[in-house]
Amino acid sequence: MDAASHNKAVAKCHGVRRTHKRRLPEGALDWITWLQEWGNAFYPLAFIWAFFEGETFVIFGGMGAKLGIVNLYWLVGSVWIGSFMGDQLWFWLGRRWGKRALARFPSADAHASRILGWLEKYGVAFIMVFRFLYGVRNIASVAIGTSGMPWSRFLFWNFIAAGIWAWSFAGAGYLFGEAAAAIGEDGPKILLLSGLAIGGLWLAIKSVCWVRRRALAATTPAE
Repeated sequence: MDAASHNKAVAKCHGVRRTHKRRLPEGALDWITWLQEWGNAFYPLAFIWAFFEGETFVIFGGMGAKLGIVNLYWLVGSVWIGSFMGDQLWFWLGRRWGKRALARFPSADAHASRILGWLEKYGVAFIMVFRFLYGVRNIASVAIGTSGMPWSRFLFWNFIAAGIWAWSFAGAGYLFGEAAAAIGEDGPKILLLSGLAIGGLWLAIKSVCWVRRRALAATTPAE
């Protein structure tokens, strides 16, 4: 960034500081400055991040959109296309080499078989939601690629699902920023603790389900 651009970013940061000084904690100004220094280069970065997997980054961008630093529509468009193209690539890799590659990794093959079971059971609904399932997205696209699903069908539903994903997480970030501004100085701490509590509850439920499945699997042979 040249000196003129840097000075412009700093001036804009001061403007944000004055506008939000009663609503935002001082620590938030660090990432505000970071977003401003990236400028329009933030959108290609968001595209690349979403190409692989980047919910947190999209939420982060949504918070910037709430402050007027990031254009919400450009953000959504960047991560929408990035997510869509990323999963199309994984689908192609699954179609081309998936079965041979999975056969060399038994744990991944078992995971892919479970995903194919979900695909058979839920159909299009699974394509719409697998992005929201942690640790499933990339292997899901590979597994679906091995299923024989037509290219056109996956492309159509993958495009719609990527849009839902993009709007959901960008919107969540926007609302997160709005809530942090409304709560004030302790906003990020309160929201962080709330998120940790929800995450802890989710892990507890998953752990109970895992223990029950293990117990059921252990008793099945005896029967």
